[in-house]
Amino acid sequence: MTKKDILLNGIVVGSHDATGNTLEDAKAVEALLKGKGLYKEVTKNDAMYNQACAFSSVANDLYQRDLKKSPFKGTSVSPFIVNAVFSIELYMKTIHNAYGNNIKGHHLVSLHKGMPKKGKEHFTSAANDIRNRYQLEINSDIHTCLASLNKAFEQWRYLYEHNQIGTELQSIRYTMHAAHEACCRVREDCLNKK
Repeated sequence: MTKKDILLNGIVVGSHDATGNTLEDAKAVEALLKGKGLYKEVTKNDAMYNQACAFSSVANDLYQRDLKKSPFKGTSVSPFIVNAVFSIELYMKTIHNAYGNNIKGHHLVSLHKGMPKKGKEHFTSAANDIRNRYQLEINSDIHTCLASLNKAFEQWRYLYEHNQIGTELQSIRYTMHAAHEACCRVREDCLNKK
């Protein structure tokens, strides 16, 4: 067995013998954290947010390593887009969840359209606040970006079935960043009031 450190908020709080079985290892970590009084129950909204952040992190890593610089690695475009767009979807579903809505589906326009008014306001203000960090077309805004990515998760997972689809990487990065920022604002606004 391999000894693995346990990090909590970036600080090593202990270690355990890793078995390679993720369920068994998770139980061991939970028991250790409970024993030290450090365990905190993860809410569904926390779990959704954490998963959205994980997919976003993978997309950002792919972009930085393979797509931002030369040589451009074309085989990383599809995994970048799938992870980025899935993170956007999860951020939007996390926003819905913060307002008590349980929503399904992959279409970003529908997820945005059905979002509570306050959530849409956070989404729009976050998008406006960060827009100048990205090289977007003049008439492009968060709504046109969402529309251009509406079915991207479905199409880019099976790129080999779709001929000549394309997208703008900056608009994806912008939309992913806006969704993350909006989600953070909504969680702070909604969850801190409880």
